[in-house]
Amino acid sequence: MIGWRLVSFAMGRVLRSMLVALAVSLIGCRSTVTAFPNQLRDSAGHPILLDDIEAIVAGEATEDEKRQQLRDLGIEDEELIDALLTL
Repeated sequence: MIGWRLVSFAMGRVLRSMLVALAVSLIGCRSTVTAFPNQLRDSAGHPILLDDIEAIVAGEATEDEKRQQLRDLGIEDEELIDALLTL
């Protein structure tokens, strides 16, 4: 009888340890993207990333093509587009 209690106690500890490990791993899986209140977003609501803007601005397209690509990305402010193209 004592042996069974010892095994039961050990199994309980293992189960609790597994549940704690699962909880910790799920907490670590939360999104690392920080939402900023004035962040630019495309028409679908996704954030516009600087890497995407940089790829367009540094590309080989003409200035008019770059303007259109920035508009397609979701940037509507013409002054902002002008500023981005002068970088």
